[in-house]
Formats: sequence, C-alpha cells, structure tokens
Amino acid sequence: MDEMRFGLISNYRRSWSKVGERTVIGNQQEYQNRYLYSAIDPITGDNFNLIGFSDANSLSTKLFLEALKKEYDGYHLIIVWDNAPFHKKRELHTIKNLTPIFLPSYSPQLNPVERFYGEIRKSTANRIFQSIESQESIISKEIALWMDDAIRTKKLCGYYWILEQWEDVI
Repeated sequence: MDEMRFGLISNYRRSWSKVGERTVIGNQQEYQNRYLYSAIDPITGDNFNLIGFSDANSLSTKLFLEALKKEYDGYHLIIVWDNAPFHKKRELHTIKNLTPIFLPSYSPQLNPVERFYGEIRKSTANRIFQSIESQESIISKEIALWMDDAIRTKKLCGYYWILEQWEDVI
C-alpha cells in the first residue's frame, strides 16, 4: 500500500522523434495536485484504489484504510508500507483486523505498489493538462485497465522473492 501525488507539473518520459529532429515537449508548472491511494496484492494481482485526495496525511490514510476494510470485509489485512510519519499515527493502528508492517527506511524499491505507480505515470507523461480533473480522468481510466487485468498486475508486482516467501508460508 502507498500513495502517489500527481499534479499539473510536467511529467517527462523518453519519447521518439524523427532522426535529425529534436523532440519538443511542452512544459507545465502549475502547483495543483492530488493523491492516489493504492493497495495491491502481489500474490493474486488484486488491487484497490481511491483517487482524488487533496493531501496525504493520517486522515486521508484512515479513510482509505476504512474503505479497504469495507471492500475486504471478513479478511485480516496485512499492509506493507513505508515509514511516512503519518503512517505511524496511533489511530491507524487501532483498525480491527489490519496489521501494518513497515519497510526499511529509504527503500521504495521493496514496495510493489511503486512499480504500479510507474506504469500509471506513463499515462500522463509528456502531456499538458487543462485541469487537474482532466488528468485525474486519464489516471482513473488507466487504473481501470489494471483493475480488469489481475494477471498483468501480478506479473508487474509479484516480485520473485515475495512469491518464494509466500510459498514457504503456505
């Protein structure tokens, strides 16, 4: 589980152009952003996302976790996330049937959701948006494609070492 900020500051990625011609990519510097919260099961490829939060803080995180618990009612959820200060707030650790596990500091490469966010960011790369709502719409459509394809999500986020350790547990 993690959160991703997106906004109206340009997101550059590699692009193709004709030989001998320089690629020209527009630049946007508007300081308007929102957050996407996502939880992904790397074993099954199942994922849950909420988009449109105005801030990443303990209140937004609690709202996301409550929606996640409602979606997976009857399950005990184990959330693996980073050491963001608001992840350590007491009210997040009192949610019934939810156990947080913290990744080591400065290790985003260990979180499979980061790989998912890299793919989501590709959908908005090298583009200018008239509004944050239009960007959010593009991201929502991209998320829908991933939600409909659990096998693709599992291939992206199911790191071999996670799958190996999962086999040892069962």
